[in-house]
Amino acid sequence: MNLLDIEKELAGSDGEAALERYDKLLVSLDGRLADALNEGLPPDEFSAAEQLKDAVLLARKLLRLAHRDAQDTQ
Repeated sequence: MNLLDIEKELAGSDGEAALERYDKLLVSLDGRLADALNEGLPPDEFSAAEQLKDAVLLARKLLRLAHRDAQDTQ
């Protein structure tokens, strides 16, 4: 799956459901990363996990923006 496929889904008639589905995946990933950070990781892995958490947050924001933009163009 690529970003264009996701954008098409978000713009489709089930765009809200697609948004919820992708957001749920990102929330799950964020939770797993938080668990790993709380359990303790070696310094190099800790840094990478923190960066991934930041990336997940950004991905969730971009997902919402893409959905909003798709709805605005309809």
